[in-house]
Amino acid sequence: MTDDTVQLKNPTGRGPHPLSLHVAGTTQNWLAAAAALPLFQLGGLQVHPSLKSQAADLHRDLVGQDLEAVQIEVMKQAQTRLKETLDGMTRYQNHPYRRNVPVMPLQESIGSSELRDYAPNSAPDAPLVLAVPSLVNPAYVLDLQENHSFLRCLADQGLHPYLLDWTLPGSEELTFDLEGYITQRLMPLIRRLHQHHGQKIHLVGYCMGGNLCLAAAQLLQEEGLLHSLTLMATPWDFHADQPVHLPALTEKFIEIEAASALRAPTPVNIMQMFFYTLDPTLSDRKFRHFATLDPDSDAARHFVALEDWANGENSIPATPQSARIPPLAPPVARDCLIKWYKHNQPHEKQWKIAGQIIDPVTLRLPGRLITPTRDRIVPPASAKALIRLLPHFDHHVMEGGHVSMIAGQNAKDTLWREFALYLK
Repeated sequence: MTDDTVQLKNPTGRGPHPLSLHVAGTTQNWLAAAAALPLFQLGGLQVHPSLKSQAADLHRDLVGQDLEAVQIEVMKQAQTRLKETLDGMTRYQNHPYRRNVPVMPLQESIGSSELRDYAPNSAPDAPLVLAVPSLVNPAYVLDLQENHSFLRCLADQGLHPYLLDWTLPGSEELTFDLEGYITQRLMPLIRRLHQHHGQKIHLVGYCMGGNLCLAAAQLLQEEGLLHSLTLMATPWDFHADQPVHLPALTEKFIEIEAASALRAPTPVNIMQMFFYTLDPTLSDRKFRHFATLDPDSDAARHFVALEDWANGENSIPATPQSARIPPLAPPVARDCLIKWYKHNQPHEKQWKIAGQIIDPVTLRLPGRLITPTRDRIVPPASAKALIRLLPHFDHHVMEGGHVSMIAGQNAKDTLWREFALYLK
């Protein structure tokens, strides 16, 4: 199946992206099930340690069974599940939901990076919050829908939140590495926001935004601009609980990046492929579940909203600078792959920004670590490596995954309101 063929069957252009990878992966997983059965029966199939007990139970259940009949039944079930997954993808592609969220006022901008004000009419003494998302996905995961938004919830609770929206890299940003984004975008915008309001800022970093915030907080520590630092699902030990295939995969992506043009941004689908490999069965599971939902339900609309965000679909009114998945500047992609995933520089105390080793131990700010329990993007052990480095930070464990923790249907009750109270 080629991308051209898929496009003919997907006139909406919606994901999941790259579509051919998701379809091929799901097809392979289910068609391989029947082929793997005899190998499993002979004890030659490698089983994940966490599944060994279930595998032993299944071996006992197969004793005395007609293995040919069992294999035929496995084939039938595999075909049914594959059909359910493809049906879920088709329903997603054709769903009528489109994001329609008012764009908040622009307070400051440097280059392509923008500060959006989510409470322009707030009280002058309202606690000031700056939320910093990842560079990899659109920033609006923190403002998913008008009636389901982390930032709007904070504003409703009496805080004054701002969003740093990186948007698409411009000509200058395409030359940036991580240091460039920290020292030439994040730190100057923190200074401007502090100067504008004349009060200290609660800095909040989500995912790799947390790494950028941690570095900025250390470099700005003597300037007295920050009130606190919160790190949500922020990786630190990039080798903790990593999948066994990840080192080889990282090397392959480094080769791909090195072969690309020096000034060309790293294609979005390359990054999508990297994250797909962290949990190759996720796409199958979530689209089979979506196929069971009433398309008019809140659950279905929420699924589409998150999936559109993950795939960088445009919003209404169109804000292409912030709704699309930003292609990474080549130096940023190399920093993430080589300095973080390959050499694990943050954890090894080798990650330098502006000539300083970024070491959480040096932070004197109060703060909080928030780690989800079912994170496949940032394994809990990776984020929890910060606990012993920041013992004076509060540590809060959240039920949910990497995205559902901050934008899931229950996030308002499980995180947002409680977080607002914490900052007050």
